[in-house]
Amino acid sequence: MNFKRFHYNCTAEDIEAIDPHLQDEVGAIIRMLPRRDSPELIKEDLFWLFTHKGWCYDTIPAESNPECPFELDIMESLEVVRDRNLRELCLTSSTLETRWHADFAKRYGNHLVQVETQFGQAESMFKDFCGFRIAHAEGRLALGIEIVLDDPPRHLADHHHTMGKLATFEMAKETLTTIGLDSPIWLLGIVA
Repeated sequence: MNFKRFHYNCTAEDIEAIDPHLQDEVGAIIRMLPRRDSPELIKEDLFWLFTHKGWCYDTIPAESNPECPFELDIMESLEVVRDRNLRELCLTSSTLETRWHADFAKRYGNHLVQVETQFGQAESMFKDFCGFRIAHAEGRLALGIEIVLDDPPRHLADHHHTMGKLATFEMAKETLTTIGLDSPIWLLGIVA
């Protein structure tokens, strides 16, 4: 798959300052995604791809297989992924009692990067942005990455009945520029 990108309160150079390979790493993960017709399968693929690159995770996707899907060509078991997980990196706040977690997180030196994958309702995207804002305000988060679908109907052909107000790249971009957060967010829209 390919993707669109939008930098909010950050630049490509700011991301490179966190780690020179961060943009390539996340871009490669998205490009490795096979075409899937359900958000659950896309999330499962992202789980395997991110954890294979050393990212920590909040939860294992529902009904996830104990082995990585064959198409991804990753030879790791769920047991190996569980053993190296540091879930506390995904925690949104260390001071509030929200107990929110980002989907994925990774430390690059002393820079924490968190990733949210949002293939659901647009309202959930607002929670993601709020989580990035909280973690940034606490001085913990260097960068939040929001991954959405560019055009959900093209990805989720069999789910037209649930197409309501799904988060899209353009909606996320417009929302970010309207609500005026001060946290750095790299928005990525997966293109079919």
